[in-house]
Amino acid sequence: MSGSAHDVPPAWAHNLNAQEFRTFIALVERYFAERRIPVQVKADEGVVRPAAGVFDHSSVFGLQNVAQACAQVAVERWPSLIAEHFDCIFAVSSDQNALTVDVGDFGKVSERLRARLYPVDLLSQSVETIHRPGPEGTIEVIVLDLPTTVRTISRSEAKGWALETTELFEIGRRNLRRAGLLKHTAVAVRPGVEIHLYSGDPYYAASHALILDAYLPDDLPHGALVGLPRRDAILLHIIRNIGVTEAIGSMLQAIVGMYADGPGSLSPNLYWFWQGEFITLPYELDGNVLDFSPPADFAELLQRLGESAELS
Repeated sequence: MSGSAHDVPPAWAHNLNAQEFRTFIALVERYFAERRIPVQVKADEGVVRPAAGVFDHSSVFGLQNVAQACAQVAVERWPSLIAEHFDCIFAVSSDQNALTVDVGDFGKVSERLRARLYPVDLLSQSVETIHRPGPEGTIEVIVLDLPTTVRTISRSEAKGWALETTELFEIGRRNLRRAGLLKHTAVAVRPGVEIHLYSGDPYYAASHALILDAYLPDDLPHGALVGLPRRDAILLHIIRNIGVTEAIGSMLQAIVGMYADGPGSLSPNLYWFWQGEFITLPYELDGNVLDFSPPADFAELLQRLGESAELS
């Protein structure tokens, strides 16, 4: 399906103007045509759907991440970016690609299983994934970690392993932790108020929210603010005092920008991590005007912190 009829790109391609969008779709179509891989490029949906029977593992490929990457460079580089993106899927090794990896022997793939966060709209692309709810707007998915790419595991593939779904998620999280902790950078909003950036893994950094306790101090009386704007980063603020109000504004500015620009956009939400749960803190940000509408428990926390500051 060609994008030539689009005067305004669909929401998933908001980083591109109309002409750029048409060029992008044409280049994606050309990539598959040159490799003689029969697919449908669903421009409105932002997915590539291979014809039935092309691959043993049924998949639908999203276009948003590669479109976001293209939006950040000159159009002359787009063909190579698109090729690199899909080649990682189709060329894991000289004789095997990500869609034909034999997962029948659990012992051979168990150490490659990972738990990974995806936007919830992945479900519109593939209903076969092994998934459960993550922080609002996301899902936790079991994937196979390969040398150059990541692919989801389908329920039909996992059926032969005779394991409970909860066991697979335990394995996925355990392997995620074994891969090592992320790099840490602290940014001071003002003296005594810091936002922590955790990064270093382009595919799994945000998924470390699933093992967030590894990054939190034992002393956590008020919880923490968490942002997961892209798959390659976690934003974190440990709530200590009323300085949290300044951290909220700074984090929201960062979350909105990182989520919009991508690549790998995950969630535009700001979360309050409290007693093991991710609680969404609703907001609207119009330029520099913030309309913050937290739930009652968080509003009460802000009030208590404000009263403590007045007494000190």
